[in-house]
Amino acid sequence: MKQIEKNTLCYYCLGCNAEEQENFRPVMRCKGFIPGIQKWQDKLREELKKK
Repeated sequence: MKQIEKNTLCYYCLGCNAEEQENFRPVMRCKGFIPGIQKWQDKLREELKKK
């Protein structure tokens, strides 16, 4: 299984097991998003600023 980068929404989500699929591509918008980290929005913004 490929490591998910911190600059995608999937890194902060507990919603699905899609990352187990072979052709999985992390997304920035998702209907089933369930936050798994407190203050995930702030952390995602910081990661996006780095790039």
